[in-house]
Amino acid sequence: MITPALIIKYAAVIVISYLLGSLNFSIIFSKFFAKKDIRESGSGNAGATNMLRTYGKRFAVITMIGDILKVAVSIIITFAILGEPMKFLFGIPQSAEEIQRIMIYKEFAGFFCVLGHIFPVFFKFKGGKGVAACTGMVIMVDWRIALILFIIFMAVILITKWISLGSIVIALLYPILIYAFYKNIILCIIALLFTAIVIIAHRKNIKRLIKGTENKISFSSKSKNR
Repeated sequence: MITPALIIKYAAVIVISYLLGSLNFSIIFSKFFAKKDIRESGSGNAGATNMLRTYGKRFAVITMIGDILKVAVSIIITFAILGEPMKFLFGIPQSAEEIQRIMIYKEFAGFFCVLGHIFPVFFKFKGGKGVAACTGMVIMVDWRIALILFIIFMAVILITKWISLGSIVIALLYPILIYAFYKNIILCIIALLFTAIVIIAHRKNIKRLIKGTENKISFSSKSKNR
């Protein structure tokens, strides 16, 4: 039953998740360590890939870890606000209804955290493309799906050297895997929202991929990634 108290709780989840998502760590770390906004370098994108190209692997890794952890924190806070047992950490759901409810809570918090990452209120609404944040959400939702997507992501990168293509491919596969594992239309529809925002965020990359002008990545040296 929808009550004023429940509406307030969901509103709190939206605000907190969005604000946590707005903590874009590529911008924070680049300003703190290099005294420069990452959006003024490389591709101009505030994400781990541009950090890799501009500042190297170490900064790309800590950026990705930060963006993943903020989603995990938003989901943990969501469960605390909604008063649900932390079964995604300490137990196993006992029914299909409980699985659906828990999954919806995770994806609900994750969705607004990803929106904050792409449109951060703290950085004039110009953020990253949401891949690392979506990764954090998928890990919290189902580690098995996260592992499958990670393997596919790495395979695409190793074969094509296009990180953007790897991101697009796993975004498209996510709702398919959600349905394959859970056979639930509602969860699949929510998953499609994540696919949509990732694809929209990569629209310029898609145009460059079609034209064959998208930048390729090399892990052999920092200089080759620029």
